[in-house]
Amino acid sequence: MADINLKKLSRAELLEMMISYSEEAEAARQHEKELRDELEKEKLQMQHEFAEERAAMLKNFDEEKAEMRMKFNEQKAQMQEKFDKDVAGLKARLAREQKELRQQVDDSLMKIENSQSLAEASIQLGGIMESAQKAADLYVNTLKKSAEAEYKALMLDIEKSKLRVKKAEEAQLKKIAQMDSKEAEPVEKPKRRTTRKKKDE
Repeated sequence: MADINLKKLSRAELLEMMISYSEEAEAARQHEKELRDELEKEKLQMQHEFAEERAAMLKNFDEEKAEMRMKFNEQKAQMQEKFDKDVAGLKARLAREQKELRQQVDDSLMKIENSQSLAEASIQLGGIMESAQKAADLYVNTLKKSAEAEYKALMLDIEKSKLRVKKAEEAQLKKIAQMDSKEAEPVEKPKRRTTRKKKDE
């Protein structure tokens, strides 16, 4: 802008220049106010959108968590049903073996009654007792191994389900934290712009 010699200007020209500068300053202030209002409106809109997105994520997280717990309970019920079925099968097998052992004992007693000597009876009775002990040991070991295997499988499924739930919670909390940090970022203050008309000297 060319230098203006104020001494050469008349009062009317000076007044007109002052009015012009005043109008430009007022226009600049109004423009700045409009920018501030617009930025504040955008900030409120973003905060509203973040709040809605966060609420939706929390809702989805709760639904996924409830679904995972339901599946876990279903798996647990299935494992318990299988375990109960196996135990019932082992009990039925024990009952059959006990019945067979009783039959063997009855047969042995009949043989003892029909035996001619005490030595012959001892030999026959010893064989029955040995068979009974082997059957009992076999049943106990089978029941113990089956119970241990079922318990280990159930605990493994429980740990896997807990791990999936924990990972899902951590991922959801991380997303929520990122949203909170974005929401807390300050809005950049607009730069003040002023315009002045150039006047030739």
